[in-house]
Amino acid sequence: MNFAKSQDTSQPRRSPIKFPALRVAGQSVDEEITRLSERFDDRFAFAFFFIVLTLLEWFRWWYVLPPNPWLLTVVTTCILVFTAWTIARHRREMANLRLGREGERTVGHALEELRAQGYKVFHDIPAPNFNIDHVIAGPAGIYTIETKTLSKPPRGNPKIIYDGASLWRDDGWRMDKHLAQACAQARWLADLLTQGRRTAYPVRPVVIFPGWWVENVAPKEKHGVWVLNEKALSPFLAHEPAILSSDAVDAVANCL
Repeated sequence: MNFAKSQDTSQPRRSPIKFPALRVAGQSVDEEITRLSERFDDRFAFAFFFIVLTLLEWFRWWYVLPPNPWLLTVVTTCILVFTAWTIARHRREMANLRLGREGERTVGHALEELRAQGYKVFHDIPAPNFNIDHVIAGPAGIYTIETKTLSKPPRGNPKIIYDGASLWRDDGWRMDKHLAQACAQARWLADLLTQGRRTAYPVRPVVIFPGWWVENVAPKEKHGVWVLNEKALSPFLAHEPAILSSDAVDAVANCL
């Protein structure tokens, strides 16, 4: 799964997504559910606060205790510090998740255009301990697609460089772990598709960085993993030979 991460949080960053992704079916309902859920959480916290105050007052009345603001002050201070830390952490996580969601939707809409070329497109395939962002199956084969939505520096035209074996950003940040993750996902899907079948389906891993310029410095034939942006996948597929029949594509789609 894609979670947007930036390395230097002290510097302002910008989203690589220039235009918002097209809306998906039921998105307005999803947004309304989220809004109501957040309102419920606020109301519950408000009610819980007064329940605690009421219980404390009853405790003091029952045991005839004099007022002791120091204990409550220490407890409240600890709670405020913990709450502030939690809010700051959750805000960062929510910002990363929102950026990652926009990246996945951008890539998802780009993949939908492949249906006209005979491809079956699947999103968010669940696995035991992870998920695959996208899977496509068509004439040129089966591909797992991992979306990595990385924020950009506020200025300049940064790029990602790939030599067929190593992956890094032009500021020196290494990203080889994304290649290993994509390969693991492809192997898992290949094993899944082979279970109970005589035919083994090869699966190619793909890593897409939406909104980034990806410079491939080695011939495509040497790439164990395709590393692209969302606009380059269709041209790459167009230059691949047809290896799956329509019946094979349907069989893979039924399995998924």
